[in-house]
Amino acid sequence: MGKLIAKTAGITLACLIALLFILFGVFTIFFPSVMVEVTDFCGMDKAAARYAVSVYERSNGIDDLADVVERAYFTESWDTAADYGERLMARADYEEYCRGRDEADADSGLAAYAQYISGIVAVSQYSIGEEDKALETAFALNSETFTRDNAAVTLAMTAVQREDTAFAARVLERLKSIEVSIVFEGESAEEDAANYNGLVAVLENFCGQ
Repeated sequence: MGKLIAKTAGITLACLIALLFILFGVFTIFFPSVMVEVTDFCGMDKAAARYAVSVYERSNGIDDLADVVERAYFTESWDTAADYGERLMARADYEEYCRGRDEADADSGLAAYAQYISGIVAVSQYSIGEEDKALETAFALNSETFTRDNAAVTLAMTAVQREDTAFAARVLERLKSIEVSIVFEGESAEEDAANYNGLVAVLENFCGQ
């Protein structure tokens, strides 16, 4: 009798495990948004980032694409962050989306959303060895103005944090090359000038110049 009970329990357990695998597969294929929430809840950030890709590929929504970029970046999935970040910035509705995010965050004190995303993409490109692209991305919005917390600052400080003097020197060179084109004007002129000069000083000190 004991053997029969044990055998029955074993079969039941095997069936339950099989059912769980089937359910897992069903949710993975048909309900990736549910899997994002589940993996988020379980602290499985890299898995959540992968499921976020599936959610975006089903919806093609810009909100879902932005979510992919951020999740990939914060889990150091640099290839994914760079790839999908470039797709995000290339979308026809990207500028409108950025304006909407800025309006929603108007009272938060956060940097402009376009600068935030450019910083994410630039760092991701740099992290996979695409240094030229990283510089272009970081300075695309920062060749004529130099607002606080911009993408160039993000990229430069990443190089400093990683103790990459060679790339930091390239960022410094690019900074100095735009000095003649930057215009400091308006209410934030003094702060912008301080941001620019401060970053130059940090990089010069780091690079021993």
